[in-house]
Amino acid sequence: MKGSRLRKLSPYLYVAPALVLAFLFSYRPFFLTLLDSLSHVSLDGRILRFVGLSNYRALVASESFQDSWRNTLTFTGLFVPINLVVTLALAFATHYESRTAKVSKIALMLPMAVAMSSAVMVFKTLFDENLGLFNRIIGERIPWFTNGTAAMGMLVISGIWLDIGFDFLLFSSSLSNIPKDLEEVADLEGASFFQRLGYLEFPMIAPTLVFVLANNLKDAMLISAPVMILTEGGPYRSTQTLVYQMYLEGFKGGNIALGSAIATVVFLITFLLLLVILAIQRRKVFYQ
Repeated sequence: MKGSRLRKLSPYLYVAPALVLAFLFSYRPFFLTLLDSLSHVSLDGRILRFVGLSNYRALVASESFQDSWRNTLTFTGLFVPINLVVTLALAFATHYESRTAKVSKIALMLPMAVAMSSAVMVFKTLFDENLGLFNRIIGERIPWFTNGTAAMGMLVISGIWLDIGFDFLLFSSSLSNIPKDLEEVADLEGASFFQRLGYLEFPMIAPTLVFVLANNLKDAMLISAPVMILTEGGPYRSTQTLVYQMYLEGFKGGNIALGSAIATVVFLITFLLLLVILAIQRRKVFYQ
């Protein structure tokens, strides 16, 4: 009898540690953040009183939040499509077997082996207006750190480089898993490059494409570390993103309630975007 009960309980005992950790480090902080966003919170983190949506109203009326919202959308609108096109093009270019393709694959995966903060510090040197390598290559003195448009471009370039290794690995693996007999049939039938792309390769890698798109959207909405190291939100808040503003308000400014409200807004927007992608995926993506 005891052994039978233990067998019935064993699945719950196996998942219990994971559930406890998820509650402690994910769900509990999330609900505390939501509660803080609806409260007046002291500097030491104590909730003083419930204020409803006052923090959200103050946030929406803030010029700083409007700048952050606009900058985050701009970065997402530039980073996601450019990163997808670049990594897909590189994955297709190295798809066919050759010695140079193998070397290129290794080189393109190298960014994954470099710590993000170290890579961004190197980018800070490369983008230097007077001594940086980028300005020397293009032969112009672009003020990457003092012009808002150039600073946003610098963030997009840095973001693409930071994500390119992981995204390239996913696309490259997905292309390698296309059955060889299907590719041979396409060759025998005389399919053109665009016919192979539209009727064979894109449909076969569509699940990976959706995952990379969702991951890129999440990365773009949550970008903060490159902003913190490269531009600190400047010049004149032209690169201040939502998560960086959350850091400024919550950690540097001590306004925990406003920082929590920003965190909640970012979560809701990202969650809605991911839901849209999942809805499209269910209708358009075919799984083998």
